[in-house]
Amino acid sequence: MQALVKYAKGSGNVKVMDREMPEPKAGQVRVKVHYAGICGTDIHMYKDDGGYAYNPPVTLGHEFSGIVDAVGEGVDASLIGKAVVSETYFITCGHCFFCVTGKKNLCPERKSIGSGVDGAMAEYVVVPYSNIHLVPEGVSLKEAAMTEPLACCCQGVLEMADITPGEHVLLSGPGAIGLMCLQFAVLCGGRVVVTGLHADEERLQLALKLGAEAIVYSDDPDAKEQLKAKFAPHGADVVLECSGAGPAVLTGIEMIRKGGRYVQVGLTGRPTTLNMNDITLKELTVKGTFAQKPVWWTRSLELLAAKKIQVLPLISDVDPLTDWEKAFEGVIKGEGLKHMLTACGEE
Repeated sequence: MQALVKYAKGSGNVKVMDREMPEPKAGQVRVKVHYAGICGTDIHMYKDDGGYAYNPPVTLGHEFSGIVDAVGEGVDASLIGKAVVSETYFITCGHCFFCVTGKKNLCPERKSIGSGVDGAMAEYVVVPYSNIHLVPEGVSLKEAAMTEPLACCCQGVLEMADITPGEHVLLSGPGAIGLMCLQFAVLCGGRVVVTGLHADEERLQLALKLGAEAIVYSDDPDAKEQLKAKFAPHGADVVLECSGAGPAVLTGIEMIRKGGRYVQVGLTGRPTTLNMNDITLKELTVKGTFAQKPVWWTRSLELLAAKKIQVLPLISDVDPLTDWEKAFEGVIKGEGLKHMLTACGEE
């Protein structure tokens, strides 16, 4: 089968290769992949910039949807033919502190598809049966392929940010992750101001359509003054930093009120210098959010089925697997929002 493989360490070193068809072992299922989303972590691995660990040679891709076409021993064969998505953890130890407390996303022995083991930018992928979620009726496979990043956002906002109705929220970074976090924040009753560059004009206008109360161009000379005016007199109650950009991190810490809640959603890819006194003297609660727990997959699929979250406006392009270079370049240049690959053609 064809697969997009990071075949060695170093910048680049990615190509479409013929790989052996995977066979599901006991407790596993094989899925014919219909859509595979390109994540920022795929770009970190492509660039080998230190932003994400991986184990080459490995087929990339962890955001996907598809149809079960084979099952291993112990798995009900009635699953064959069903539309599914899958959690990303292929291996966790099952007995460490994090696993037994329901946080297997933090397991030190965790290996995920697309980085630790072969992933979904291929014609087929094998995953543990325990990771599978059925796609609800009325949700297309294209929408379903957004479930993994959606679940990340669901956890980041609903669990970490704890937004209550009427609270003022600063959200930086109007990419696909940011625009999904925006929708969750609005569902919670947050009053959201979204920041981005002038180059993000299309994304920022979409943010307004998806529920943002206002937008601010962070590269305006008076951007900080604009934000201070919008969050007067105390500052933002909550900051959701989704861009991973160092200046946005610093602006968020500056604009948050005393006693506020800061959630780092985006990966920075490199160290960012903070003045810890800003956190101490403001008595801030600062949290990170990484991947997601199973409950947020369930919640995300329920909200997709209920049409409470829109993901189709965030999908810019679906390219054949063989056109991966065009798609990766689009992500790197910030063109559009979510780019996807397919090895079997669109629905």
